[in-house]
Amino acid sequence: MNNWIVAVAICSGMFISVLDNSSIHIALPKIALQFNAQIPEVQWLAIGYGLVSGALILPMGRLSDLVGRKRIYLTGFLISGLTAIMTSIAPSLTLAILFRGLQGVGGAMIQANAMAILISSFPASRRGLIIGIFMTTVGVASVIGPVFGGLIVQYFSWRWLLFIPSPLGLTAFVVGYLILPHMKPGSSDGLGASKFDWIGSFYFAVALCSLMLAITNGHRLGWLSEIIIGLVIGFLVFALLFVLRQARTDSPLIALELLSRRYFSFGSLASLFTFMTGTSVFFIMPFYLQGVLEYRPAEAGLMITPMAGLFALSGPIAGYLSDQVGWRKVELIGLIATVVSLLGLSIINSDSSSLLLLILLGLIGFGMGFFYSPNSASVLSVVERERYGVGTAFLQLTRNSASIIGISITTALITIVMGSMGY
Repeated sequence: MNNWIVAVAICSGMFISVLDNSSIHIALPKIALQFNAQIPEVQWLAIGYGLVSGALILPMGRLSDLVGRKRIYLTGFLISGLTAIMTSIAPSLTLAILFRGLQGVGGAMIQANAMAILISSFPASRRGLIIGIFMTTVGVASVIGPVFGGLIVQYFSWRWLLFIPSPLGLTAFVVGYLILPHMKPGSSDGLGASKFDWIGSFYFAVALCSLMLAITNGHRLGWLSEIIIGLVIGFLVFALLFVLRQARTDSPLIALELLSRRYFSFGSLASLFTFMTGTSVFFIMPFYLQGVLEYRPAEAGLMITPMAGLFALSGPIAGYLSDQVGWRKVELIGLIATVVSLLGLSIINSDSSSLLLLILLGLIGFGMGFFYSPNSASVLSVVERERYGVGTAFLQLTRNSASIIGISITTALITIVMGSMGY
């Protein structure tokens, strides 16, 4: 099978998954109106999906290394497709949130394996380019998602928006079943599917969910409230149990040996901080443009477009260059561009030129796009092929966690600053 056909199949499937995840936010006000609910209640349609997929992405990556990536990847589309139908016809908000959460199980299966299958289909000499193309797919889907969701909700209904991923996902299942090559489970460590660490997976899921719930609700409930303190304690306890379990079991969810590899640990840490800052800008900029500069929504969207567009376009270029000249130089260019943009944005005010703001927003999109492909290539360069599932899942988990943490910290800082100003 031509590996570029495999690339088209994987990128198409990932596009569908990201499109579904990024389009639902635009429908939340209509859903709240339908069920006579408040926005904080309806937000659990998005939060629930994110928590479940985030908690399961690493276990699904490990499971795919044991039983086969194609099997887990395709099962993800089956689960996503069927639960999308149930979510779209749910008679109550509670059931809609429940089915959307179950859809997150399928999302974790897809996200944990898409990149792993893709890079396994190409030689290492093209890894940077392939990761760049993959990230362009993710970036384009993220940009199109809200526009697509708005059109469907405006001209049809929110139920259609939640239903559409079903036929698309089931189509991706059929295409993947016919096109993707069968991948035998990794066997270098001599472990079978029966050795999957279910206990460690439970510890990991509880720890991550506790942390994410604390971070996302701290600014609203108060960082010293009993609930937040309880969640933090829960995170610390289960995180400790997880680490102890990984150190003692003969089949760890993620081998602690991987974390001792400098490129893997420091590369992942760099990715965490870079995406944390980039996501903060993506999140706060629409509020700044509309609330401070008084741009109309369409004008604000146009101002943000270069940031998202350059992120998507620079990925393949950076990936190609990293394959040719090495990932260090390209990754450094991306980091420098990101830092320069952040420094510039930190001194922007309401009297600053719109052109300058546009350039700085485009620069941070370029910097993040130029950073991610070589960074991912460097992290995966020290991961064995039979561990690609858990390796790429860890990268995706890092990126998702960075987004949640970045948005939460930004929200908390804005709340503190606005409160000190009497708002």
